[in-house]
This record gives sequence, C-alpha cells and structure tokens, in this order.
Amino acid sequence: MKTIEALPRTLLILLFTATTLLLLPTNSRAQICAGSSLRYVVRDEKGKVIDPTGSYETESRSNVDELKDAQKVLKGVAGNSVRVVRASGMCNFREPVRMTVKLKGEVMNLIFLMPRFTEYESRSFLVDSLPFRTGYFSIDLAGEGETNPAGDWLGSFFPAKGWKHIVPIPH
Repeated sequence: MKTIEALPRTLLILLFTATTLLLLPTNSRAQICAGSSLRYVVRDEKGKVIDPTGSYETESRSNVDELKDAQKVLKGVAGNSVRVVRASGMCNFREPVRMTVKLKGEVMNLIFLMPRFTEYESRSFLVDSLPFRTGYFSIDLAGEGETNPAGDWLGSFFPAKGWKHIVPIPH
C-alpha cells in the first residue's frame, strides 16, 4: 500500500491546490466600474466661457480639464477646446456635488443633484453654466439630458436652461 510519502511531489501540489480552491468561498463580489465624472463649463457674467483655474472650490475630487470638440457642444465658443472643472466619483456620486465659483469678489454656489445609482453604476455628465450670478443654483441631473454631439464618452449634456435659482437652507 502506497503512502503519501510515495506520491510524486507534483501530484501532492495538485491535490493541495484543488482542495484549497474547493474550500474558498464561491460568492465573489468583485466588480469593475468606470468611475463617474462631472464636467462643468464656467462662464463669466456676460456668458463667455472662461478658464476656471483658481476660481472654483468643491468638496469632491476635482481638477481643471480640457474639453475637446467644444464647438460641437457649446454655444459661443471661439476655439476647438475649452478648460472646464472636472469632478470625479469613485464609481459614482453618492451625494450631490457642491461647487463654489468666485469671480470678481462675488460668489455663485452650485448644487448638482445626482440620480440614484446602483452600487457599481457609472455615468458621465457635461453641464453648461448660466452666466455668472451671485446666489444659489441647482440643476437636476437625474434626467437623460441631451445627446452630446461630441460623443457619448463625455456623457449626457445638460444645457444652462436646467439651472434653477434656489433659496439656501440655513445649517
């Protein structure tokens, strides 16, 4: 009768690996999501698109990004690309995105109301600004938005007409 010691080493490794795989939990929750992004076009008080560098604050992870093919999407754009604020969410935005834009000593407070996402759902948004005004404004991004002529990779386009003036709620 053969003992374990007599079995070839590779067979032992194979048996050990198979046993380990059988004992591992089969319910895996690994998911991949692309991540969500919100691109916001900043405009001055006359409605001209401006570079947002140094004029915005947000609690979300954000940076200034280049929006290519801007003429296909935005009205009144001189060049082919413009600089926009880009906020990012790991898979999605779990809370409304809040942003403050400051221009010439005045403050415009913005709230981007997000749709309810499933845990791993990702979506991208491109939002145009109304001309800069002091006050509080919100836009609801739960709808489909408009088809983006620059391509689906930028997400749905939400024009400036979607912004609503709101009264701030005291904390």
